[in-house]
Amino acid sequence: MTVIRDTRWDAYLSVKAIRDIGAGIFIAILILNRSGQLLGFFLLASTIIPLTDAVIVLKHGGTRATAFGIHGTTAGIILMTSGLLLLG
Repeated sequence: MTVIRDTRWDAYLSVKAIRDIGAGIFIAILILNRSGQLLGFFLLASTIIPLTDAVIVLKHGGTRATAFGIHGTTAGIILMTSGLLLLG
């Protein structure tokens, strides 16, 4: 059986993976240093990621359910977490 690879899909997944890994490492550093307020600001700034992901999904023919259900929910959770860290 021949497997046909889509190089564009591979590139997309590579970019997404390194972005997520980098953000995760930065969050781990902030947690280990007990930098709650800085973590809150980082999370607040990083809310742009799921919001722009939602726009990208919509611009490329994805469903509103995917855009708002996955990426919108993620943005909301990040905003709530950053709020708790910054106000707590």
